[in-house]
Amino acid sequence: MKDAFSAALARAGSAVGGAVVGELKKRGFDALYAPTKEQALEAVLDLIPAGASVGVPGSVTVREVGAMEALRARGCRVIQHWGDMSSQECAQARLDENAADFFLTSANALTQAGEIISIDGMGNRVAAMAWGRGELIFVIGLNKLASTLEDGIRRARSAVIPNALRLGEETPCTKAGRCVDCRAPSRACRAMLILEAPPRGRAVHVIIAGEGLGY
Repeated sequence: MKDAFSAALARAGSAVGGAVVGELKKRGFDALYAPTKEQALEAVLDLIPAGASVGVPGSVTVREVGAMEALRARGCRVIQHWGDMSSQECAQARLDENAADFFLTSANALTQAGEIISIDGMGNRVAAMAWGRGELIFVIGLNKLASTLEDGIRRARSAVIPNALRLGEETPCTKAGRCVDCRAPSRACRAMLILEAPPRGRAVHVIIAGEGLGY
């Protein structure tokens, strides 16, 4: 199913991706379109020098393009809170991710007007996007493109469901199969960030991949 969607994106992706790149540049983002995930990875590696520290939050997209292995292979220190870690180790890793030379992540939605929408349960990822020591790099598949800001917010909320299922979390939305704007203690949507322009004094790179990646 995902392969069929990716093929459809590839057929129309160049024109659509190019148009969104233009809107992102108007907002001050450094942006480019990469037709394939392999080319998206090349673009990431062009930005990150060997030996740099790279913070990577819980991004499926970053892992799908093969960035983790490629960065380690060139001697980068990759910092993540993914995997078998104690709560203390996880908390420290989140802090270290934000302090790295680069913060490499994805977003939950990207509008045709160039607005980048992300939603979090812990808040560490959106905090690092809004403010961090190093450069910020997004890799965003065309499957996350939304026509309007309202559609983008809707898409961001719906993306929480597969991610919660991946983490084994029982939330009202995983049970209902849709966003129910809950007030439950297990709520996964807790912090939302809309980047309308790069935060002042910070380089923000956006790589749009012409494939379906992540949730």
